[in-house]
Order: sequence, then C-alpha cells, then structure tokens
Amino acid sequence: MKIKLLSFAFIATLISCGEATTEENAGTETDAEVHVSDHQVLDEGVEGNIDLVTSIVTKGGAKAADQQVIEDMLTSLESEKTVEGWESGVVGHWVGSFGKNKINISITKIDGENAEGFSVCAGNFRKIEGTVVPEDNGYTFVMNEPGNDQYDGAFDFAVAKDLSGLTGSWTPFKKEGNTAKNYSLSKKEFTYNPNAGDYPETSAKKLKYTDVENLDVEELGYMRNEIYARHGYSFKNKDWRYIFEGKDWYVPMGVDIRHQLTDIEVENIGLIYEYESYFDEYYDEYGR
Repeated sequence: MKIKLLSFAFIATLISCGEATTEENAGTETDAEVHVSDHQVLDEGVEGNIDLVTSIVTKGGAKAADQQVIEDMLTSLESEKTVEGWESGVVGHWVGSFGKNKINISITKIDGENAEGFSVCAGNFRKIEGTVVPEDNGYTFVMNEPGNDQYDGAFDFAVAKDLSGLTGSWTPFKKEGNTAKNYSLSKKEFTYNPNAGDYPETSAKKLKYTDVENLDVEELGYMRNEIYARHGYSFKNKDWRYIFEGKDWYVPMGVDIRHQLTDIEVENIGLIYEYESYFDEYYDEYGR
C-alpha cells in the first residue's frame, strides 16, 4: 500500500511543467517543478527505487530552458570572479526587497562598458543586458530586459565603490498594468546548505514513516517546500514565496531546481507527498 501510493503521488505531480495562469495553478506548478537529479539518480543509496526514480525523470521532461540559461550564465560568473580589477567585486548576486517580493539581480559578466546578467523574482527569470560606467563613488548600470514580455522593463542602478550596496529603480516598458519600483540590495553569495531551515533532516537522512505519519498537512507541506527553498527555487505560489523570502538564508536562484535534488531528498519528497495526498482519507490511521 505504501509503495503504491508513493509511486502514484510522485508520478502524478510530475506530468506537467507548463506555466501557471493563476495562483492556484502556480501552486501546482511549484509541485510539478520538483524532480530528480540527473547526475545523482543512479548513485548508491536509492535502495530499490531505481525504477521509480527513472520513471520520474522520464515523466519530468527536459530541464527548463530558462534554468539552462541561468546555469550557463553562472558558469560565466565564476570565470569573472577570477579576473583582477573592480569587475571581480561587482559581479555576483545582489539580493533584497523588490516591491512585495525578493529579487536576485545577478551580474554575471562585465566586458569594458558592456554588462550582462539576469534577475530572478517571484518565479520568473529575465535576462538583462546593458552598460556600466565606472565613476568616482561607484559604478552606474543601465540594463534592459528583453522586451518580449508585457512585464519587462529597464533596471537603472548604482553599485557603491566599497560594494556596500546596490540601489536603483526599475521602470516598465509598458506602464499599463505595471508599477515602477525602487530597491536597495546587498551582495550575497549563494551556496546550497543542507543544514539551513527548520527541518534540515529532510536533506540529511532518509526519513521513515514514523517521522511524518503524525504531522498535519501544513507541516508536511512546509517540510517539502523547504527542500526546494534550500536549492534556491523561486516560488510562483505566493504563499510559499512570502514564507521563504522572509528567511535570511534563502536566495531566489532558479526556476527549475529538480536536477539539483539529492537522491535522499527525492525519496523524502515522495514520502512527504504520500502523506500530504492521503492525509484526509487516512487521517484516523495517523493517530488523531
């Protein structure tokens, strides 16, 4: 019974990875974006669930195109950090409030007066390109989003010479339905930390049924989404987004983190899903 439910819960949530059109659908998308790591799936430790894991990878489909662009740009960023000069200090992740949400503006490459990077905010990725001008008190950037989305706009910001902060404004290309924003961001490194959060055990060890069977559905959902948050998943679902954006350790880094999950995390997600999905039906058996 347990194995059957686990398989069904996993595969049913991984069939679709399309864009959400409502907040309710966005919650489903958040679930569907979570898959198994392609470089860890066949490692030892899966303990008899190879067929299940292979099915998840097949149903999950290819890595999201936007995520691949992010990862390629992050590779460029690592190269830029080794270059001598002011550029190596300015490139990196600048994180802070952007309206009601948290934004990560990553400057990944500076070549003379040209600069490129990306932003991740509220489950959305946008590539940005523009110019940078060194000045006496810092560095001034003007960087534009592609312009092929109705919510695209222009980032105009300055980075302090001592790298103490990034401040600026964002102006939408189309004013209808959009609101200009001001922001003040801080430089922040991102490293996956399995010990971050309230339930680090979900990334550290394989959970047992006794670890989850008496938890309510809200706590189970938190445990599962915290795994995604550790990997920097940018939530489209606003409820989970607001929860994790309030955590100091959280940095929105990507829109498809499934290939970064460890095999332990995948199995734990499956176990948690089983109890979330069938909580109401089997509530009496869970020890009410």
